Amino acid sequence: MTSTTGDVETQAAATSADIVDTQAWLTRHGERLAASYPGVEVAEGIVLWRQSPSWLPVALWPANADGVALLDLADQVREAQRGLVSALDQGGLAIGYPVRDLSDNAGASLIGVVALRVTHSGAPAESPREDDLVPLMQRLEDAVAGLERDILARHHAITRRRQSQLGDHLTLLAAVLEQSSFDAAAMQLTTRLAAALDAERVSLGWRRGSRTRMCQISHSARFNRKMNRIRATEAAMDEALDQRRAVVWPLQEGVEQEAGAPVNRCHGVLCEMTDVPCALTVPCLDDGKPRGAVTIEREQPFDDEDIGALQSLMALCTRALEEKRRNDRPLPIKAIAAVGEQSARLLGAGHLGYKLTAIVLLAVAAFAYSATGTDHQSADATLRSDVQRVIAAPFQGYIDDARVRAGDRVEKGDVLATMDTRDLRLQQLQSQSELAKLSSEAQELRAEGERASLNVVDAQRDQAEAELQLVQSRLDRANLRAPYDGVVVSGDLTQRLGSAVEGGEELFRVAPEDDYRLELAVDEARINDVSPGQQGELILSAMTDTPLDFEVTRLTPETRSQEGSNRFIVEAELKEAPAGLRPGMEGVGKIELGEDRLISIWTRELVDWLRLNVWRWWG
Repeated sequence: MTSTTGDVETQAAATSADIVDTQAWLTRHGERLAASYPGVEVAEGIVLWRQSPSWLPVALWPANADGVALLDLADQVREAQRGLVSALDQGGLAIGYPVRDLSDNAGASLIGVVALRVTHSGAPAESPREDDLVPLMQRLEDAVAGLERDILARHHAITRRRQSQLGDHLTLLAAVLEQSSFDAAAMQLTTRLAAALDAERVSLGWRRGSRTRMCQISHSARFNRKMNRIRATEAAMDEALDQRRAVVWPLQEGVEQEAGAPVNRCHGVLCEMTDVPCALTVPCLDDGKPRGAVTIEREQPFDDEDIGALQSLMALCTRALEEKRRNDRPLPIKAIAAVGEQSARLLGAGHLGYKLTAIVLLAVAAFAYSATGTDHQSADATLRSDVQRVIAAPFQGYIDDARVRAGDRVEKGDVLATMDTRDLRLQQLQSQSELAKLSSEAQELRAEGERASLNVVDAQRDQAEAELQLVQSRLDRANLRAPYDGVVVSGDLTQRLGSAVEGGEELFRVAPEDDYRLELAVDEARINDVSPGQQGELILSAMTDTPLDFEVTRLTPETRSQEGSNRFIVEAELKEAPAGLRPGMEGVGKIELGEDRLISIWTRELVDWLRLNVWRWWG
């Protein structure tokens, strides 16, 4: 019934038969029952215990009895789950009584059976009388009740001890987790373990490749890794990690003869070197992978309960320690380790989805490197009229009438608007009257022969004629006419009738129809790839279903700041101008820059950005 050292599964499978000494109980009560009742003799007894999935005998009294005759009754008691009496073929009676687990929350389940062979004290071949069996059965029932109480009490004691142990483990785990670094967490672990286990020394080592390297020793801030004691401790850790199980020195009594006993030669060498009689190494396993080991050295020997508690504790702390160790690594080491982990996933077993993704990405990269395509440069495009004529106010005056506004089509000579001419006509009459008066004065002076005065009057008459011509010119220009057939691009005087305008003030813009140029705002990073003669395609926002072909005609030095970048204006000419085009329409144009590899097309902007920044910082 004793579990091997470090075997957690065997310890977990221990039943209630391990909690109480059933052999001592059967011997004690068998002797009492045999000597307590005259006329009745208890010849032998057996205890069967449930050890899933079978039932096995765990106690026999007396020591030389075989108990085979009682097995049938024990099976009957298990099935009936109550006390039974049965006659035996060799004479006498067999009495049996069930043992129940009172700690079972679902009900008192059957965990054992006690069976006794009873004979007549005077005649062993005869069965005892029924009156003699009643007190014997009552005494057996009381004895079994006492056994059940002992099992319940010890079960509760073990539960309390395990809860206390679990609380200690969680406290220690919290102390490890609250540390910010691996070294601090390792110091907390070793120091607290040394205090809790009354150990001379607790050492923590962590795996590096195929060897274990000492990381921390309890109550020691520094240590020399070249010391023989440190090397012997690392060898003991390697011994436990190679076997993936806890290794103890010295082995418990009876374990040496078992075939599955762990090899503990290095632990013996360590104890001999340090003069500490007992040593235990518990491996730190994370998802089945060996991460490190903890070695405890102390005066008292280790039992199965100590080993199981340490194994459960390290199962909690190993992952936390490994995470802290990884976080403490420098960034380049983390990057190298991450590459190694991903390579192991890619080249190792499993991770089918990861491998399929890598194959697809590799195929896409190979295709992009070998295949070619047409490189395009996208640019915001604006449609402009090729020529625009500004219609300005011919003189300072007032708007009398407005006949068109922006968007209207006009023909050459059409009146766009008229100026108020009342003041001009008054000036015309005044100038004509002044001119007639000066002409009459000139005739009188010529008749009188006043040459000097005649010259003055002639000069005044020339001035009056000039003023009259100026007024006549303004009257002629009072009607604002279209210079050619086209469309009014801007200007709306319908809301300014009667308002004053200054001479030269812009009133209308007229552009000819079917005569457009295209302005493309090209990013300065790609302006060197654009040249006159290149072809392209335009999609206007108002005509997304009609692509328009164009040809680049010239690169201008004009620049615009747009979306945080500098853009050069490139002019292009439409090959065909369908109906419905309007100056000012906007869209997106794509200029064909030629054939290139797809990988170069897709990564051009990234490569340019990297080149610029590398030159900026390390130029």
